[in-house]
Amino acid sequence: MQGLYSEARNAGHLLSVWRGATNNQVWMSLDNGVPFTIGGTVTFQSPTVAPFGLDSFMVFHTGDNGDIWYTQVFGDGSNSGTWNTVPGNFTNLPVSVAQMGPNSNQLYLVYRGLGNDLRVWGTWYDGQRNTWAGAENISGGLANNAPGVSMNNVSNQLTVTAQGTDNQLWMTHQTLGASSWNGWARMGVFTENTPHSAACANGNMVVSIVDGNGNPEFAKFDGWGNQQSPWFVDFEQGANFRSGIQLTANGNNVYALADIDGSGLWRLIYACN
Repeated sequence: MQGLYSEARNAGHLLSVWRGATNNQVWMSLDNGVPFTIGGTVTFQSPTVAPFGLDSFMVFHTGDNGDIWYTQVFGDGSNSGTWNTVPGNFTNLPVSVAQMGPNSNQLYLVYRGLGNDLRVWGTWYDGQRNTWAGAENISGGLANNAPGVSMNNVSNQLTVTAQGTDNQLWMTHQTLGASSWNGWARMGVFTENTPHSAACANGNMVVSIVDGNGNPEFAKFDGWGNQQSPWFVDFEQGANFRSGIQLTANGNNVYALADIDGSGLWRLIYACN
C-alpha cells in the first residue's frame, strides 16, 4: 500500500480500502478477506470509505485528473462494478467523508480545492434522491492540505479539521440542519499533515495531528469541540508518520490507522468510556 488506509464498519461488516503499492489502483478487503478491486481505477491519493445506509459502504477516491469518484459496496461484497463522479467538484488531494447519522443515506464530503485553490469545500450526498448539493467554501476556510470530517451522533454535529495556511490545527462544527457552519477556531498546535477526528459512541472525540518530528499526537475533545486533555505524543512505533494518521471509531474505542513500511497498522489509542 501507499499512503494512508481507511476503514469503516456497518451492520457487523468491516471494509478496508487503500491505494495499491505498485499499480495506483483502489484496493479493498471485506471482513479482512481476499483483496479486490472494482473497475479500472487510477489514483495518486489515498482512498477513503464511510458507512452508508443500513448495511453498505461508500468508497471514494481522487482520480488522476482531479475528479472525485465513488462507488457503493454492500455488506456481502456485491457492487455495481462501476464508479460515479461527484459532479463539479475537483481536487488533487485525498477527500474525507462522514455518514450523517446512524444508518443514514446521506454523506458529507470535504476536500481542498484543486491546485492553487486552497479553499476548504464541503458538499453532501442525498442517497434517497441520488443527488449532490452545490459545494460551499466552509466558513471561508483555507488549508495547506486535505481537510478531515467526522460525525458525532451524540451532539448531532459534523466536525471539520484542517491544517491552516499557518500550519496550525483549525476546527469548525455544524449541527445538522443548521443554516451555516460555525467560525473556524485555531487550536494552538502545529501539524505537518491532515488532522483527523473521530467520535465515540458516548460523544467524546479524539483529534490527531503529526508534529514537526513526524510523531503522531492525540488529544481528547468533547462533542462540541472543547479540548479535554493535553496533547499526547505517541513514540511507541519509532517510525515517521509524515504521511499522516487516520482515525476510526468502533463503539467507545478510537483506533489510529497508519502506513508502516507499506503495511497497514491499526492500534487502540483511546478508550472513551
